[in-house]
Parts: sequence; C-alpha cells; structure tokens
Amino acid sequence: MSPRTKQQLAVLKENRKNQILMASLELFSDKGYHNTAMSDIAKKAKLSKGLLYNYFDSKEQLLNEVVVMALKEATREGENLLNQFIEMPPKEIFKNMVTAYFLMLKEQKELWRLTISLAVQVSSIPSVHKTITLVYNKLLEQLEMLFTLLGSENPRKEALLLGAVTDGISIQYMIFGEEYPLEELQEMIINKYLKE
Repeated sequence: MSPRTKQQLAVLKENRKNQILMASLELFSDKGYHNTAMSDIAKKAKLSKGLLYNYFDSKEQLLNEVVVMALKEATREGENLLNQFIEMPPKEIFKNMVTAYFLMLKEQKELWRLTISLAVQVSSIPSVHKTITLVYNKLLEQLEMLFTLLGSENPRKEALLLGAVTDGISIQYMIFGEEYPLEELQEMIINKYLKE
C-alpha cells in the first residue's frame, strides 16, 4: 500500500474534524455545554482524548466551531434567498425564508436544542457570545433588508419582532415536540406579513 498523498490526508483530517463537531453538537444538545466533558466527546467521536486536543485546544473553542458550523446553514439559506431578489418578488422571498426556517426547525432539532440551551448560558462563555451575536446580526440584517423591500414603516423593529416570535416558537416546539402546531404557526406568520 502506498503512502497517502497530502490531499488524502487533508480529506481524512477534515472528515475527522466533522466527526468531532457532529459528536459535540449531539452531546452539547443532549447534556448541555457545562455537563459535557472532552472525554465524553472523544468517546462519542471514537478517538482518544489526546487526539481530540490535536484538533481543538479547548472545549470552548470546540463549542465555538460547533455553533459556527450549525448556524452557517441558517445564514447561507437566507443569503441564497436574498440573492434571488432580481428573480423573485419580495413577498415570495419572505414566504420562502419563513418556510425554510420552519423546515430547518423540524429537521435540525439538535441545533435548536443547543441554541436554546446556549441562549441562557451565553454570557458566561464570551467567545461563543461573540459568535452568536455576529450570526444573529447577519440574520437580522437580512430580515431588515427584506422588510424594507416589503415596504415596512420600520424594517428594523419588524425584523426584531419576527426574530422574537420565531425564537419563542423554537423554544415551545422543543418543549412540546410534534404535538406543537408548527405548520399552523408558519401559515399564520406568512399570512400576517403578506396580507394584501
């Protein structure tokens, strides 16, 4: 067997890093940040604790990368929809953004459990607070731009209000699960903002 190329090694390293991030996301979501030890993460990712530290210097750094990885999807979806302004009317973009949010809420429960648990702990983890604030502000900017296109009198306040409403829905959905009327609330939000 011939030695691996640099490219093969880079792919293996990236795959291992993603394995660690996914294990961390699951554990942080289930047990909480403070109740998860690096040894738990190493065990879940099926590697030694020493090897884990080759990838991440600390649990806080690992949490930061998990948050960035998990929330990247939300901002990417928003940017993709906003980039379609030329091709799509603002009302359609709004409807698609709300629909994408609710779909993500259903499909990425671990992300939302982590987000909710971090929301109450974030001030005690400064670097994560900074990361979440940057992502939140980016999403808020996207919503504000969309409300501007929809002709809102106060796009910033509308963006903040919608953010608060969807955060509340996320929390309640995590608490009540499948019995929570997620689809009906999605339709209510769309109808409220897009009424003629």
